[in-house]
Amino acid sequence: MKPFLVDRLIQLFVLTCLGVFLAPAGVQADQSKAMDAIGTFDKAMLSIFHRGQDALTAESRPVMVIAKDVTVMTDTGEKSFPRDAPNYLIFKSTSHVLLGIIGAVTPWPDEDAESPRWQQDFASISQEIDTLLAAIGGLDLPPEEIAQQRQMLETAQTFVNGAAERGTLTRQDVSNAINEMRPVWAANMRKAARAELNSLHKAVSDARASVSDDVWDEIYVVHHGGSNVTGINVVELYLERVMPQKVEAGQVMFAEHAHGNKAMADFVGYEKMQRLVGAWAFGDPVRMEVDLLGYEAGSLLDELIPSPPPAE
Repeated sequence: MKPFLVDRLIQLFVLTCLGVFLAPAGVQADQSKAMDAIGTFDKAMLSIFHRGQDALTAESRPVMVIAKDVTVMTDTGEKSFPRDAPNYLIFKSTSHVLLGIIGAVTPWPDEDAESPRWQQDFASISQEIDTLLAAIGGLDLPPEEIAQQRQMLETAQTFVNGAAERGTLTRQDVSNAINEMRPVWAANMRKAARAELNSLHKAVSDARASVSDDVWDEIYVVHHGGSNVTGINVVELYLERVMPQKVEAGQVMFAEHAHGNKAMADFVGYEKMQRLVGAWAFGDPVRMEVDLLGYEAGSLLDELIPSPPPAE
C-alpha cells in the first residue's frame, strides 16, 4: 500500500476514535438508544413480514415437487410417483471414477511433501475399483455395456496403480488417463441422461394424470439442484418442453440447494412473497430477483471508485 494512503487511513482512524471518545456522554447514550430502537424496529417489521410469508406458504398448494420422486402436494394430502432409474445411477456412478482422480490431485500436490495425499487416494480408488469389478457382472445391462464399464474402470486402475508404483505424477499423466477414458464416460453421460428423462417423463405424466384440469391449472412445479447447474439443467429443459405455458407463467420454480419435499414446497411460498413485494413496492413482480440495492450500486461505485480511463 502506498505511504500516503497509509497516513490517510491512520488519520481517519484517529479522527473516528476521537469522535467517539470526545462525544459528550449524553450524546453517546442517545446514539446508543437510537440504534437499539432501530434494531428493535427492524426485527418487528421482519417478524410481521415473515408471518405473512408463512401464511402464504401454508396456502401454496397444490405443488408438484420434483426431487427423488415426483410428489403432488394438495390441501388434502400428497401422493408420490417414483422416478427410479437404475441405469442412470449405473452410468453416472461408474463415470465418477473421473471425479475421484481429479479430487485426489486437487490441490495439485506439493512435490516435496512426504507421503502425498494423492498416493493414499489412488490406493483407495484402486481398491474400490477391485470391489466394483468383482460385482459388475451382476448388473442388469447388456454384456457389451458391462464390457465398456470394465474397460473404463480398468483403464483408471492401470493409471492409478502405475502412478503409485512410480511415486511420481505429472499433469500430463492425468490428462492422458482422462483422455483415454473419455469415450466411455462421455457415452455414459448420454445414456444416463436418457435413463433420467425416461423415468422423469413417466413420473410427471403419472402425476399429471392423477389431478383434475382445474388443479393442474393452479399447480406450481418446483425442482431443485445446485447453483452450478442452473444454466443447462436436465429437469428444466424437460419442463420447458412439456409445460411451456407454466414456465412462461412463472409456475415452474428452481429451489436452489433445497432438500426435502417440505422445504421445496415452502420455497414456492417464499418465491410468491418475493413477487408480491416486487409488484407492490416497485410495480414489477421480478424486481426482487435483483439485489434490492443493485440498481443504485452502479452510480455509487462510480463515485466511490471511479473507473480507470480506457487504455490507449
